[in-house]
Amino acid sequence: MAVKRDEKKMANLTRQLRSIIAQIEALRVEIAQLDVLISEYRSTITTLKNLKDLGAGKEVLLPVGRIAQVGAKLEEVDKIVINIGSGISVELPFDEAIQQIEKEIVAVLALREALEKAMVELYARVEELSQKIREHGHAEAGGEEKNEGEEK
Repeated sequence: MAVKRDEKKMANLTRQLRSIIAQIEALRVEIAQLDVLISEYRSTITTLKNLKDLGAGKEVLLPVGRIAQVGAKLEEVDKIVINIGSGISVELPFDEAIQQIEKEIVAVLALREALEKAMVELYARVEELSQKIREHGHAEAGGEEKNEGEEK
């Protein structure tokens, strides 16, 4: 009877461990996606500043899909249209648009930090469960040796 209870306990611990490992992996994926978003935001700021520095009248190539570009003449970069969420875009003065994008970066970094903290907590839980599994395994091994000694 105790053997079945021990097997159930071990199975439960293992199931919990696998669940937490899956949660950690999901957080890793989400953090990687946030890293891409942060990189895109920073790249957008750099590109906007570079376009502003070029000034009006400069010839630039605009990407059209992945494989084509078209020539265009740059106008003043004093107004920027940015997406503010839910498919809504707004035209903002250049400096205000840059500030808005920087605020988005700060918000995404805060979310990323919260996810990292959650991941650290999950790693601590993994270590705790792993220790319980090791202890349970040692206890079972000790019990088996005892039973084998009794048979002789």
